[in-house]
Amino acid sequence: MTLNLAVIGAGFMSQLAHIPNFSRIKDCKIIALCDKRKRLGKMVAEKYHIPYFYENYLDIVDRSDIDAAVVIVNDEMHAPISIDFLKSGKHVFVEKPMATNINDGEEMVSTARKTGVKLMIAYMKRYDAGCILAKNILRKYVEEEELGKIRYVRVYCYCGEWVCGLNKIENVIFTDEPRPRIVPRPPKWLDINEYNGFRGFNNVFCHDINLMRWFLGDPREILFSTFKEGFHCSIISYNDFNVVFETGSIRSHKWMEGVIIYFDKGWMRIEPPPPLLKNFPAEIEIYDGENRIIKKPFGKWEWSFMNEARHFIKCIIEDVEPESSGEDSLKDVYIIEEIYKKYIFGK
Repeated sequence: MTLNLAVIGAGFMSQLAHIPNFSRIKDCKIIALCDKRKRLGKMVAEKYHIPYFYENYLDIVDRSDIDAAVVIVNDEMHAPISIDFLKSGKHVFVEKPMATNINDGEEMVSTARKTGVKLMIAYMKRYDAGCILAKNILRKYVEEEELGKIRYVRVYCYCGEWVCGLNKIENVIFTDEPRPRIVPRPPKWLDINEYNGFRGFNNVFCHDINLMRWFLGDPREILFSTFKEGFHCSIISYNDFNVVFETGSIRSHKWMEGVIIYFDKGWMRIEPPPPLLKNFPAEIEIYDGENRIIKKPFGKWEWSFMNEARHFIKCIIEDVEPESSGEDSLKDVYIIEEIYKKYIFGK
């Protein structure tokens, strides 16, 4: 069985990750590419031997020979484009964040449910070999209480270098065509003057909310949230412990992101690699304070972006729900909004 794909968006991330990765999977074929920038789209289509190019995705939506859409566009267009493809009975793989407001996210999920197709959000860290290994190890520690109970968790991301020179290897195509215009789609309760800050926070740090939930389960409530000059700190409550969530952006030669889980008798640290560093898994460090031992288990040499592409195709063929489904990922949109509400309204 070979699935026919349409890729919507021919920009930076499509060229560096998604188009090359889906092109390498034997069970699928990219047969159509769409981008509002005509010259860019045609050049990318020619480079990757994609037979059909369109400027308007609506010209592709109802093609009967397309099984699924890969949506890699501005955040504001994730929901409208995905919903149109879902309504047409096409499976959808869409970049994170799934939406810029909870109402759009809910419509994406309900549409996928009605039409019986797969909706997968591209949270590639869930497909990182190191993160998968860490999740399995953490489950064992929690069940057996070898290090005691979880007492406190720190989740942080201060960004840094994330491309790692991949753009120089892959020869990304650029043109002088204007980028597609962004029309804001804020939550109904958000003042439009706050939208740029909310949008940036949602775009980058939804990854960390998603990873936190994947490791720890769903939180109970947001206790506190503050933003100051681009840096943020929240306290997120679970039943038996709190999570401190820290975000910001600094100039750094390395990527600075991680989860540290503190137990009674030690801790576990997981640090994902820079997003575009190929075939390097998240690093894990476990400290056993009772025996004064540090362990460093290592995941397989795999690239999370490639793994998530394979997972999407497998889910369609085997008719199983994606690990980062729309229904699960909707919780991230809700939590992001709650963090911002707590900051703005304080209640």
